[in-house]
Amino acid sequence: MKLTAFTKIIVTLAITAWVFILPLEAVATILVLQLALLLYIKHDRMTMAAIGGLAVFTGMMILLQLLFGSPLSVALFGGLRMLVMTMAFLCLLAATRIQDIAKALVDRFRMPCEYAFMLTTALRFVPNFLTDSEITLDAQSCRGYSNRGNIIKRFLAYLVVIRPLVMRAVAKSETLALSMELKGFGSNTYKNMPSEPLGLGDVLVLLLTVILSTYPFWKKYLLCQ
Repeated sequence: MKLTAFTKIIVTLAITAWVFILPLEAVATILVLQLALLLYIKHDRMTMAAIGGLAVFTGMMILLQLLFGSPLSVALFGGLRMLVMTMAFLCLLAATRIQDIAKALVDRFRMPCEYAFMLTTALRFVPNFLTDSEITLDAQSCRGYSNRGNIIKRFLAYLVVIRPLVMRAVAKSETLALSMELKGFGSNTYKNMPSEPLGLGDVLVLLLTVILSTYPFWKKYLLCQ
């Protein structure tokens, strides 16, 4: 069942809201489904690295909450919520083209094309930034760079990589800005792209999303009856 970018964005936003109203078991189930979907769509090295990076970041968030006196259950649930929210956007990027996301933001959500392009360009730069970091690490390794040792030494060693990585990102942004100016980027940029009408699958998924999103309200209503 093929879904439009509009439906995928709505489902992604709904999941980010569900993590605050659903119990722990439901949030954990969503995480398992996200991992299965992501590995089914795209299971390359970059995807695995992104999942590993999110897991490490979640562990750091849980550790920080524990250090500031939060109970273990609260820290674990908070880390799980953050992981599910970020995984939702990762699944969106893996299952949808950046151009389709920008088109849906402009047509369906009435977002100005400049802001839509800025948002989608930032999403596009994430995998490029990861690729550049690997290239920079390989180049620095050929020059005698070493990231061995304890955590502090490895952190200080990575400072050598930050500068060339930032310079590459700035150079790419300047090239992108120049190419946009030469191609006449403006309000008509996304109007030439074909529109995506909502199909039966989109209607069913959106209806299911609305039902699940209003679950606490109609459950309370039924209990009152």
